[in-house]
Order: sequence, then C-alpha cells, then structure tokens
Amino acid sequence: MSKNIDFLKPDVLQIKKSIKGIDDSYNNEWDILAELIQNAVDAIRLKYSESNDENYKGIIDIYINSGKKTIKVKDNGVGISKDDLPYLLRPFSSDKEISTETIGEKGVGLTFALFSCNLFEIETGNKNGSSKAFVKDALSWKKSIDSQSLNMEIDNGYYDINGTSITLSHMENLDIFDLNNDQMKYLIRTKTAIGNTEKIWHDSIDITVNYEFYDSTNTYYEEILPFEYFNIINDLRDTEKISIDEFLKKNKETMVSDREKRIMLKDKIIYKMDTIQHSGNRIINYLAYFIPSRNAWETLNRQYNLIPSNISEEELSDYLNKYYYAQLGSGIFTAVKGMPTGIAINHPSTGNAGYWPNMFILFQDNKLSFDIGRKSIHGSQQNILKKYSKKIFNEFAKIVSRYGARNFDLDDNIWNKESTFESINNMRNLDEKKKAKTIFQKIPNKQEAQVSAMFYEQIGKGNIEGLTLYTTGYKGKYDLYGKLENKGNVVIEFKSELRNILKDFNDEQKLFDEIDCIVCWNVSEEDKDRFHEYGISVIDNRAKSLFSNNNNDFDYFTHRLELSNFSKPIYVIDLMVLLDE
Repeated sequence: MSKNIDFLKPDVLQIKKSIKGIDDSYNNEWDILAELIQNAVDAIRLKYSESNDENYKGIIDIYINSGKKTIKVKDNGVGISKDDLPYLLRPFSSDKEISTETIGEKGVGLTFALFSCNLFEIETGNKNGSSKAFVKDALSWKKSIDSQSLNMEIDNGYYDINGTSITLSHMENLDIFDLNNDQMKYLIRTKTAIGNTEKIWHDSIDITVNYEFYDSTNTYYEEILPFEYFNIINDLRDTEKISIDEFLKKNKETMVSDREKRIMLKDKIIYKMDTIQHSGNRIINYLAYFIPSRNAWETLNRQYNLIPSNISEEELSDYLNKYYYAQLGSGIFTAVKGMPTGIAINHPSTGNAGYWPNMFILFQDNKLSFDIGRKSIHGSQQNILKKYSKKIFNEFAKIVSRYGARNFDLDDNIWNKESTFESINNMRNLDEKKKAKTIFQKIPNKQEAQVSAMFYEQIGKGNIEGLTLYTTGYKGKYDLYGKLENKGNVVIEFKSELRNILKDFNDEQKLFDEIDCIVCWNVSEEDKDRFHEYGISVIDNRAKSLFSNNNNDFDYFTHRLELSNFSKPIYVIDLMVLLDE
C-alpha cells in the first residue's frame, strides 16, 4: 500500500542542526550587530529606490545596553509584510532578490540573530499592514538536545508602524559588550553598513543614525553618528598627512633635494584614494595609506581612545589581540556596495615586506561574493585584490624606501662630542686575549661597521687566508664579493648579530641560496632559537665527527646555517670565537 509523504519537511533536530550550521558560519564578535544593521540599511536603500516621496529621509536607531546584553536596531525602511514575517525567520529564508541596491543575499541574518538571544522581538509594517512577533528562549532551545518545537507569538493588529524594529535581549556575554563608547562607535563605522564606504570616493545616500549606548559601567552615551566609514585621512590635519599625488606634483614642479623630500614626508601619513578599472565594467575603488612608524598605530589608537588610558604595558599585548577589531591597524580589507565586511586578506609576496605592518588598504568591489558568514572571499577574487595590493604597495614602497620611514632628525647636524665619547667609554671592553689580536678596544655593540672593519683587519694580519677580495656593495645588493681558494666566487654579508639576517630573508631583499658566508659577532643561544623558528639549524662547525662531510672547510668558519638537504649551507665566521683562538 503506497502513500504520499512530505519528504522535504525537516524535523526539529534537523532544523537545529541547520541553525547550528548557520552559527558556525559566523565567527566574529560583531556579526550579530552587523547583520541587524545591514538589514536596516538594505530596507532604507530599497525605500529610497522605490519611494516617490521627495521628503523621505532614512533613519536608523541603534540601542546597545552592555550591562543588560541587549541590542536594538530600528529603521524606517520598506518593512516586512505581515504574511511573510514567520517564514523569513526560518533558516535560509529571505525576501531579498539579488539587487544592486542591497548588500545581503543569503537570507540567514535574521535567523542568526533570533537564535542568539532568549528574547527576540520584532515590530514591522508598511502600507500593506503591520505585525509584532516574539520568540522566547530561542538560544536555550538551540542548545538543547530534545525535539520539542519552538513557537512564535505573533500579533497582526493594526499598528502605525513604518519600517522594522528588532530587539535582542538576554544575549550571551559577547566581548563587544566590554567595549568603551569610542570603540563601539569605531566598530559600528568600520565593521557594519553604517560605515558607508561609498562616501570615500563619491556622494551617496544619507541616513540619520541615532546612537544610544550604555557601557559595561552603565554610563549612558547618545549622539548622531555619521553614515560614513571611519576614515582617519579626513580627520588628520594637513601637517599630519600628504597624498602621493601631492608629493609627486611638488617634486615635479620644482627642484627639490632628497633632504627636502624627506622633510616633506617626515612624521606624515602618506595616502592615496583612487579607482581601478578592472575587466569589463568592474570598478574597484581603494583607499590606501602608510603610517610613518609602527608605533604610530598605538599613537592613533590612544588618540581616538581605542586603547584604555589606564592599561599597563604588561596587559597591552593581550588586550590588543583580544579587541583587535576595535582598533586601527595594518592590513588589506574589503567592502561591498558601501559596506565594510571586516574580512582581511593576506598580503602578497613583495620586496620590502617589512613595510607591510605600516600599510592599510581598503578595497571596495561590488562584485565580491562571500561564504554565508562572510568569513572569507572566494579564491579567484582574492587573487585579483592581491594583484592590485602588490601594485599599490610597490608605489608606496618606492617612495618610502628612499625618502621616508627612517629615523630622520631635522637637527641631525647637532652632535655633542663629549657626550658621545662618554657613552663610548662606558661600552664593554674586549678581554685581554682578544685585544692582543685586534686594535679595537671595545666589543661591537650592534655596530655592523665595526664587524666588517675587524674582519678586514684579520685578513690583513694573516689570520684569515685563502680569500681574495673583489669589491664591496656591488649594485647595492650584498656587502662583499670575493673568491675563496679552491671554492670559487663567494658572497659575504656582515651582521652585528647573526639573527639580523632573518629580516633580510623576510623582506626577500636577500636570499639564502645566494649568500655563501656571514661574518658576525657572538653567535648566541638567542640566535639559534630565532633561526630554529624559521626551520634553519645553526651548527657548530668545530664539532666534527667521524661522519662529518666538512673536511675541506677552512678553519676560520665557526658555524654553518643549514636550511635543508637540498640547499647549500651558509658558513659563518664568529669573530668573537676567532679572536679567542
């Protein structure tokens, strides 16, 4: 006997699994707030495009109470039809068609919000009617393992409601409830649709944003927030910033010395805002800026009260890691249709890689698509942005590497001879055994120049034999070029500390396989630990065994660096060891 069954209708446990799957697709502290605000902005954008009322003005009210774990977002947008409301709260339901006006497409935001609290309230209406709905204990129900159903209380009365108001109460304790007022405003303007990125490059719709906030100490704040991305370039004085275009124009119009160019860039943020014409009609806008030093991030964050003034240095590192999303910092970020996504992409491989921590880039690309919870961008689209990131970065690096980002003092011509020699006299002396082999009296205190001078001295004294020197610093790449007897041509680098070469490897300015020898002072345990982090072994070249394959090594090689069995080692001359023999 056959019968028809509704095989597509999921049971309660399947629905719970689907909801938990939606939860797992979100992983940011601000996701709930961002979803509610995105829905509000979308509703107003549609109202602007559909309404014939010239007097219509979009309004969003944001209310956050950290102590009570409550978030409320209200808008005067298109509203939700009363007949559609129950269905929109189901997983993967949506009333949004894919539109150039709206940001959201997946239709899971309301479901995610509903099941993030134990009291969900929604009031919505338009010309077709209005309704109010309540769902209690949704968060607890989601976590339970029974198959009991969850009910919604809905009231389709005649209410004067135009738009939508959603309140989430009795939420879990999110880290965003620990934020201070300035951090919360920064979060809203950089990680939600209130931070309208369109206004960086051209005019856009305007929305009045009424903001109310009770922080964790129950202090109350109220103000109107700009419907605009938090762009520090707009907030800086002219003495604190300079655009690349302005810098190049000034240098083109007049004869400017390199010193004057450095002065022009000194202690300034360098920035550029431009548009990229990608293939077809795809337009990618970007904002990029380069801060004068890495410490400038902390300076800016303290200036905008994004770091508590009373935090200790010991607590600062953990605090920055925990609340990274509420601070200014480096990275490559994305926006779509005016909304900052909060999604960062890894920077591409470049030269001068040490400059990336100073660099901020924001791309707006309306063709971007994401996974459900906006955790990542599809791989092919990442590659497009990485390609343009590299071009933008190289434009900045070309200028900064020559004229900026260095310790440049306008009073660098002032030099005090007495204080200088007082400092030198306080430096550690070489012991008597070492003094017998060199004319230097002091240890090389992080002075690469002294290391190289002592090396040349040992060649002159005959303590280093079999090495013919060609030239130094050829094409600005490596320090010394020569020929080693029975070995052939060699490239030699000088470092005051052996681990300093790692920065060159990181920046890809110098390559492991191209260097034959490093001359340094005092190979320490700290050096060995740092190289170990990079998978490089520091081996004592004097500790030979029956199985050593280093019988042809010269006596003055004290160590060797080994990366793998497929790369030739780099030999090391530790001058401190050499002078002890």
